[in-house]
Amino acid sequence: MKLSEIELKEEYRTGHDDLVNSFYKPCLQEASSYDRSVGYFSSTVFLLIGPELVKFAQRGGKIRLVCSQYLSNADIEALESGYHPVIDEQFVENSLLSSVNLLMQNTSTIKNTVALATLIKCGCLEVKIAFRKIGNGLFHEKVGIIHANNETVTFKGSINETWNGWHERGNYETIDVFRSWVEGRDARQVYRNSEYFETLWDNDIDALDVIPFPQVAKSKLESISKESIADIEPDTLDDYFMPPNIEQIDYEAPKRTPLPHQVNAIEAWKQQGCRGVFEHATGSGKTFTALVALNEHLKGGGVALVLVPDRLLHKQWSEEIKSDIPDVILLKAGDGHDRWRKNRRLNTITQPDKDLGVRVVLATMATARLPEFINAICAGPHLMIVADEVHEIGSLENSNILTIDAGKRLGLSATPNRYGDPVGTEKIFNYFGDIVQPPFTLVDAINSGRLVKYEYLPEAIRFTVEESEQWELETKAIYKEYARSKRDANGAPITSVKLQLMLIQRSRIAKKASAKIPYAARVIKENYKEGESWLVYCEDQYQVREVISALKESGHSPCEYHTNMKGDSAASLEWFKQFGGIMVSIRCLDQGVDIPKISHVIILASSQNPRQFIQRRGRVLRISANKHKAVIYDAVMVPICLDSEPGQLSLLKSELQRSIQFSGTAMNKSGSTKLITIAIELGIDPQECGFYGTDGIEELGDVEDE
Repeated sequence: MKLSEIELKEEYRTGHDDLVNSFYKPCLQEASSYDRSVGYFSSTVFLLIGPELVKFAQRGGKIRLVCSQYLSNADIEALESGYHPVIDEQFVENSLLSSVNLLMQNTSTIKNTVALATLIKCGCLEVKIAFRKIGNGLFHEKVGIIHANNETVTFKGSINETWNGWHERGNYETIDVFRSWVEGRDARQVYRNSEYFETLWDNDIDALDVIPFPQVAKSKLESISKESIADIEPDTLDDYFMPPNIEQIDYEAPKRTPLPHQVNAIEAWKQQGCRGVFEHATGSGKTFTALVALNEHLKGGGVALVLVPDRLLHKQWSEEIKSDIPDVILLKAGDGHDRWRKNRRLNTITQPDKDLGVRVVLATMATARLPEFINAICAGPHLMIVADEVHEIGSLENSNILTIDAGKRLGLSATPNRYGDPVGTEKIFNYFGDIVQPPFTLVDAINSGRLVKYEYLPEAIRFTVEESEQWELETKAIYKEYARSKRDANGAPITSVKLQLMLIQRSRIAKKASAKIPYAARVIKENYKEGESWLVYCEDQYQVREVISALKESGHSPCEYHTNMKGDSAASLEWFKQFGGIMVSIRCLDQGVDIPKISHVIILASSQNPRQFIQRRGRVLRISANKHKAVIYDAVMVPICLDSEPGQLSLLKSELQRSIQFSGTAMNKSGSTKLITIAIELGIDPQECGFYGTDGIEELGDVEDE
C-alpha cells in the first residue's frame, strides 16, 4: 500500500481522533524512513508501537530524530548504545546522567528496552541534540516527515514524541498533515518541511547548534543489546497500546537498584568482615547504599539498629525504610517516640528469633546513648548497626553507644573524621572499622552525574574598625586562656568549656561582619533572575532580618526560614521548594536538609569546621530538573594588615582553607586566586592552609561552630 492510499485527514486532534491508529501506525507500516524534530523525546512511544517499530526496522526503515537535551528519565539508557563520544557539553551530561539507570531498572518493559537499544546500536535509529546558541531556551520545533515509495507525508503541531503526546488519553494535542501528492498548499509545505529538516540535521541553522547524542551509558546498554535486529522477535514484545498494559506506561516507577559505586562499596565492606565506614559525598546515595546492605542482613534473619543524630534524619530514615522494606516491623526511639520503653519492647524486638519477622529499630543518638536503652537492647552477632552521619557518634556523650555489641557495623558520612577531635575519631574507627575503599568523593559524584558542577566566586570582606578591635581583644583573651589550659600526657591542651565558648563568641564577629549585608544585596541585585532558587546562609536571626531588610529595599521579596521564625517554618520551606525565589535562612544546609532546587547560594556565615562547610557545599550541588550547575558566592574575611591586626592570622588561614578547598573542585579553579594573592601580600604561604593548618587555636573541638 502507498501512503496516498491511506485515508489521511488534514488535521488530527486528540480526544476527537485516534492519532496512533488512524495516522501514526498506518503511515509507519508503509514507511521507509521517518525524520522527526521535537521539543523532547520519550522512548515510551516506541513501547507503544513495539512490534510495529521493529518490523519497520527489519524492513530496512531508518529514523532520524532531533530533540532538545531535556530527555525524560525513561529514555537515556536506551538512547546511548551505538554512539561514540564526540563532545563534552557538561550541561547536557548533567541533564542526562541524573537518570541513566531508570529504563533498564523497569523489568516490566525490559524486552522492549532491549529492542530499542538494539535499534540504536545497529544504526536504525539516530539521534541528535539541538541547542539555542544564545540564551537558555529549549529547542521546540516539532516537525515529522515520513517517506515511502517517492511519496512523503509531513506533519507539524504541538505533539511531542511521548505517550502523552500521541495517545487519546494523554495531553490535548493537534497536528496539521501535508501530503506530497496533493498539489498546492500540501506539496509546498512538504517541500518546506523537508528542506528545513535537512538543514537542521546538517547543523546549518544559524540560531542553533545540532550535535550528536553524547555517550552516557554505552557500555551498559551494549550489555543488553542484541547483535542484530534480526535477533529480535517482534511478536514477543509487549504492545503497550493494548489494555491493560497502557496503564503501566509513564505511571509505574521502577524499583531502585544500586549503582556501580554502591555495589562496589557493599562488596568491599563485606570483604572487611562487614565492618567499616562509607566515606561517600553528600548526594551520592549513602542512605540507599546502607539500606541495600541492611535489607540483605534482614533477609538472613538478623535485626538492625539504625542511628541518626537528629529529628529530621529520623523522619527521613523512617520514610526510606518503610518504602524499601514494606514488610518491616519498625520500632522508633527518640523524636518523641517512647514505646520502646514499655513492656521490654526493645529487648523483645531485638531478640535473635527469625519467627519475629523483619525488624528494625530506628533511634536518635541522644536516645540510644541512654543507659536505659543500652541495657535493654539484645546485643550480639545477630544485630547490625548502621550509623548515619557517623562523625556525630564520636562525641563524649554519644560514644556511650559504642559499648553495644553488634556483628555487622556500618558508618556513613561524607566527612567521618571529627574536626579537632582525634580521640573521638579514633573511637569511631575502633568500633566501626576502617574507611571502605575507595571513598566516593565529591569529584566522583560530579563526574557520575550524582551532583552538578559549580562555580565558586569568593569575595574579600573586611571588618570595620570597631569589629577589628573587638576581634583583637577577644583573641588576646583566648590566648591567655589557652596558655592556662591543662595538658594531657602528650602535652596537648585539654579544652575547657570556657575556651570553647570564647572561640564561639569570637567566631561570630566574623560571621556577622556588617560589610556582609551590602555584599549580599549587591550580588543578588546584579545576578538574580526571576524563577531561580537562591539561598542566603546567615548566622542568626539578627543577620536574617538585616539581609531581608536590605533585599526589600532593593525591590525583592525574600522569604525567611529558621526553626524559631514567626509563622510556620515548614510551610515556608515547602513554599520555597515549590516556587523558588530568594530564601534567607539559618542552618539550612546542614545534615538532613535537602533542597535540590537551590542553584545559587551566598554564604555569609561559613563554618571554620571542614566537615560542615564540605557538607553544606554538597547539598547545594544536589541534582534537580533543569539544574545544570550551581553557583556559590562566599564572603571571605580578610584583614587589611596583619601587622596592625595580628589576631586575624588564624581567621585568614581558616578562611583561605575553605576557599582553596572550594576552588579545587570548582569549574573555575582559579576562583580563590585573588584571595591567595592577598594572603601572599600579607606574608602567608597558602600551602600552609590545609585542613589542620591553623595556629592551633581553631582546632580545639568539634563544637566550634555549634
